[in-house]
Amino acid sequence: MRNAVILLLAAFSAVARAAIIRTGGVELPTYSDPCKRNDKDFSGCVKRTLQYLIPKFSKEGIPQLNVTSLDPFYLNEYLMHFESTQIEGKALFKDVYNHGLGSIKIVDVRSLVEDPEQLELEVDFYMPKVISNGKFKGEGRIGQMPLMGKGVFNVTSYDVTGSWMLKGNAVELDGQRYMRIKDVGMKLDIGDMKIYATNMINGSPELSQMALTFANQFWRVIFQIMMPYAEEGFEKITRPILNQVFLEVPYDQLFPPNRK
Repeated sequence: MRNAVILLLAAFSAVARAAIIRTGGVELPTYSDPCKRNDKDFSGCVKRTLQYLIPKFSKEGIPQLNVTSLDPFYLNEYLMHFESTQIEGKALFKDVYNHGLGSIKIVDVRSLVEDPEQLELEVDFYMPKVISNGKFKGEGRIGQMPLMGKGVFNVTSYDVTGSWMLKGNAVELDGQRYMRIKDVGMKLDIGDMKIYATNMINGSPELSQMALTFANQFWRVIFQIMMPYAEEGFEKITRPILNQVFLEVPYDQLFPPNRK
């Protein structure tokens, strides 16, 4: 996750400056003309630059920060709890590889960055296909069917659309203004999903297949139930990492004004 955040910051640094920034004493190269925060087409400039930079960074990473590629994006482990009338339980996912982030398309950008007391940024994106695979261990129920298993999984999501959002305000550190992120969010929608998993119910291949068939038939209901929990986990993980990075780059370097 830290790699993803640093790559996004590097992209915005390239949006902001045509020279370099310093993060932890490391010089990061930029690859584009600057987008000035009080330009009328600032959001359009950010959109075009992100579209150019994110696929580049997702494949090449940032060697100066020992950041590897985003495609595939590796997640060591993630614990999810969920509870509703239809589904409840908990699941631990480990050694998860996500493929397809390099194909991201930036659909739209909305921004408020002229006032350092009110930073707001929304990025709409689209990915044609994302494949996630790894290991899982979980227990709970779907309807009246109990689940308790440990195995491997592969989930393919098609036509993934979403918005990534953040809000922040300025703070002063060592005589300079920096941005502190207060709120982070992500909304997702998926056109279709195919799920594969082994041993969803320990010791019973037949019941495991029944559970898998149910999950594929009613994946959208399951997705809608689990998304609020995934979004909450995303905020808890991402906000402190974003602040670690944004508080390294002065506001006027990240979002420079026009020079008369």
